[in-house]
Amino acid sequence: MTGAEDPLSKEMQATFNQSSFHSGFLKLAILRMVSESPMHGYGMMKEIERISEHTWKPSPGSIYPALQELQRSGYILQETVGRKRVYRITERGDAILEAALSHVQRGVRCLNNLIDYKQS
Repeated sequence: MTGAEDPLSKEMQATFNQSSFHSGFLKLAILRMVSESPMHGYGMMKEIERISEHTWKPSPGSIYPALQELQRSGYILQETVGRKRVYRITERGDAILEAALSHVQRGVRCLNNLIDYKQS
């Protein structure tokens, strides 16, 4: 039986929906990348694809609404450089990024403990 036919696989996908995982981390990924240097949207899509080892390829339909939301929240600014719109992080964005990364790191530690779980 293939994964597509496996009822357990379908249940797992419904329970741990990969697209929800990605949408939840897209804004974090954007903030993290522009905290290093200003970037344009297409560059962000390619960089996420690269760092995810080609398992996540965000579309323009997900990147650009996330960029707009981050702008409205005051976390990033848009500048025009040549013909490209380039985004950079603000002080407020740096502060929220630091808090978000701390939260995610706690979650990663918890997941690692779960993966390595052995009853004592």
